[in-house]
Amino acid sequence: MEVIYIIAGCIAFFAIKGIYDNYNNAKKLRARIIREYGSKADKTFDDGRAKSISYYCREKKRSNCPVDDITWNDLDMDSIYYLLNNCKCAIGDEYLYYLLRNPSDDLNELKERNRVIDVLAADKELRTELGFFLGSVGQIKGISVYEYICRLKNVELDSNLKHIFQAALLLAGIGLIFYNPTVGIIATVAMFFANIISYFKRKSQIECYFTIFSYILRMAGSAKKISKVVSADKNGDIAVYTERIAKAASDLAKTTRGAQVFLNPGGNGDLLQSIFDYIRMALHIDLISFNLMVKKFFDRQEEFDALYESMGFLDCMLAAASYREWTGDTCEPELHAASGKAAQKTEFTGLSHPLIPEPVVNSISTDRPVLLTGSNASGKSTFLKAVAINAILAQSIFTARAEKYSAPCFHVMSSMALQDNLALSESYYIVEIKSLKRIIDAVEEKDAVPVMCFIDEVLRGTNTVERIAASTEILKKLSAHAGMCFVATHDIELTYKLEEYYANYHFEEQVNDDEVTFDYLLHEGRTTTRNAIRLLGMLGFDKEIVDAAQKNAESMDEQPLKK
Repeated sequence: MEVIYIIAGCIAFFAIKGIYDNYNNAKKLRARIIREYGSKADKTFDDGRAKSISYYCREKKRSNCPVDDITWNDLDMDSIYYLLNNCKCAIGDEYLYYLLRNPSDDLNELKERNRVIDVLAADKELRTELGFFLGSVGQIKGISVYEYICRLKNVELDSNLKHIFQAALLLAGIGLIFYNPTVGIIATVAMFFANIISYFKRKSQIECYFTIFSYILRMAGSAKKISKVVSADKNGDIAVYTERIAKAASDLAKTTRGAQVFLNPGGNGDLLQSIFDYIRMALHIDLISFNLMVKKFFDRQEEFDALYESMGFLDCMLAAASYREWTGDTCEPELHAASGKAAQKTEFTGLSHPLIPEPVVNSISTDRPVLLTGSNASGKSTFLKAVAINAILAQSIFTARAEKYSAPCFHVMSSMALQDNLALSESYYIVEIKSLKRIIDAVEEKDAVPVMCFIDEVLRGTNTVERIAASTEILKKLSAHAGMCFVATHDIELTYKLEEYYANYHFEEQVNDDEVTFDYLLHEGRTTTRNAIRLLGMLGFDKEIVDAAQKNAESMDEQPLKK
């Protein structure tokens, strides 16, 4: 009898400790949610997780103006993604990537995103409860939630009869102890280790799916807490999303009912839970539960998608509100549908690059494509990237890092940071003309979203004469068909040949003795200065080389530029 009391006391102790730990963890999570809002995102992923976040994006329908791989890499959008990613759960991580890769041209959709962002920004209680709800679902390591859900249909299930038979033999061995202790103990130990070995052999084959189902259980379990979010949403501002979550979670619960006991989604690691883990392993309870869940889940993909999309959307809008609060220098863009040449006007004031902590801001208002000249390191490429990134942010999270941003909805494309493709034995020039050709194809596509293109140094991979000749015709083509075009070049000749088609702007430097400084400010007109040879001297090249190069340059300058 005393043994029973001791066992009951231990169980009660660990149950109370579990309740206390859960309370304490919830308290810490809530404090973290409040602390992280309006702070710089500092989330990092392991290599497996970093590669997996794109799966949802690849599987879902693309927008009318997706960001292709070349543009994504040109603009270093991975860094922008991490800058924005204050999401509280793994679903939000994957959904945010999808939004950034698929800017929208649907003004109603964009305004709805902005409405939700504004609601969350204005209501601390609501965003805290929402963050707590999403944070309860939490993160996942190494794999994509959506990828492995989609892979479930390919899982080879084994028979539950085998697992039930093995569990029955172990229980029979335990029962035998009461009749023949020696034989019973030997049989029990033998079956225990046999079951453990076969358990780990099978589980190693489906480990990732176990992780995903544990995550689904957390989704379903945390969805029960949606009532606190609903209570905090006093005006019903996000009711359409919370109702969808509640309904989908309720439907999904039919698949997961009872599985919480077997699959241990919390994984808190206390002694009581460790005891349960050994029971699961010995009796194959979670393998049996897994097989049953997979069969049920095939009919619940629609509910999972609804839960996934609603939670991902709210998580991303909360992250966007946090980003706006953190930067303190963003605006809500003025977007409109592009129709007719007059409607291509692009205007921004105080615009800057999101990755630069203390940036120099620039402004422009133009309904003509822009040809940008200037010295090396004067800021041309950074300016192009700043405009392109802000265009993407405006059409994804309805946010621009500027005092004012006004433009049509564009399909953003670029050709900037290109490299030789050694795997395909393609030279830089071949890579470059393929990159430009994809932009030409896009601007000529009928009924497509107008293209906003960014090109840094047109055809730099070939000789001067052919480069200028070909660049002139390519840029004429783009000026006639693209919605808006920003081009940076060192070829001053192009500013004369294309002044009928392009507005000229430039960046400049200040030269004092042997020092070159930049103000990184955009100026109207073409550049009148150069610094490439001077920079050779500043970086330690022999004076003889620098002087000779300067004389050669002056000799070439004596030949007048031809329009």
